[in-house]
Amino acid sequence: MAKLSLLVPVVLLAMFIHEGEPVRCWTCSSDLNPHCADPFLVGNIDNSYFRLENCDANTGATYPYLTSSKSACKKQKKYINGLLVVSRGCTWKVQNDFTSTCPSSSNGPNEVTYFCETCDYDGCNGAATIGKTIALLLAPLSLLFFK
Repeated sequence: MAKLSLLVPVVLLAMFIHEGEPVRCWTCSSDLNPHCADPFLVGNIDNSYFRLENCDANTGATYPYLTSSKSACKKQKKYINGLLVVSRGCTWKVQNDFTSTCPSSSNGPNEVTYFCETCDYDGCNGAATIGKTIALLLAPLSLLFFK
């Protein structure tokens, strides 16, 4: 019984620790691929439309401040010339920034951003997932059942 009560917190901790692993994000834009718009349902269509990009693969070329930055996934909605464009991809944030807000970016003359958020685990800029939330809810319940 004592082993089980130690196992659950260790498993939960392992789920959320991914230090040193590169973040892989969905990369697409609805102006080039209409399947990128919401709802973003990768499992329901041909997977050749989308790819998970390793965000750390080209960080040195695009974001030179590697010691003070971390990669993250981004989902952004903006109007470009009156057309709603949803884009998903990689971005970089300051290492100690744990918010879901996007780093500041400039809009072009005919662009208005109205939604932008970041996250930091694989594929998180796709469809909403509740897997980790369910795991957090089930862990304490499982302890009650195995007492």
